[in-house]
Amino acid sequence: LGGSIFPNAAWRLVWALSTLKDPDERIKIAGFYDAAKPPTQRDLELLARLPDESEQIKQTYGLKGFVRGLSGVELRRAAVFEPTCTICGLSSGYQGPGTKTVLPAEAMAKVDFRLVPEQDPFDIFEKLKAHLTAHGFDDVEVSLLSAEHPARVDPDDPFVQLTVEAAREVYGKEPVVAPMTGGSGPIYPFVKFLEVPVSNSGVGYPGSRAHAPNEHIRLEDFILGTKHTARVIEKFAGLG
Repeated sequence: LGGSIFPNAAWRLVWALSTLKDPDERIKIAGFYDAAKPPTQRDLELLARLPDESEQIKQTYGLKGFVRGLSGVELRRAAVFEPTCTICGLSSGYQGPGTKTVLPAEAMAKVDFRLVPEQDPFDIFEKLKAHLTAHGFDDVEVSLLSAEHPARVDPDDPFVQLTVEAAREVYGKEPVVAPMTGGSGPIYPFVKFLEVPVSNSGVGYPGSRAHAPNEHIRLEDFILGTKHTARVIEKFAGLG
């Protein structure tokens, strides 16, 4: 009886979420890409130098392929420079053992947006709410749990080059410089307000399984990473 005449919160939420992206992974929120800063020619040069770790990534995560059939430089460009809209979790209705013909009265989803430089998370949040209202989903409540402005530093900045030189000395090989990486952290206040350059260098590897229950690093990478950090501090102190 109820399934044909009562509103179903789970379906309502699924329909609302389906308006956010198209099958080609393009985010459909009006104005979403307006402020997004595209990669420069220098960025594309650095992207082309990055190692192709796609096969190792597919093996680690059990993937048959990547979205849109991406590969090579285009895969690396999408991973670094394209903002995202990700459904991180869904919850609704009865999910216990056996069957139960219930109609969910509530449904919840957690969604995150990874932004690129010049996009404003608070502006995107307002655009999201306007998008849902425009598509007839003003009954869907939206809460902002956290937000961080994207930021980046010129890869040719002297401090970045100091970090690269220190890595070359510690690792004994030519460092790989990524023009930008995805992640969350308090970089924006340093770059925007203090006007201080920031350079990241990690100790992970493609099999680190970041954010998974068995996330890990290798001991030898940790030791070299510690030496690299110490060398950066030493070289920076020598500038004075």
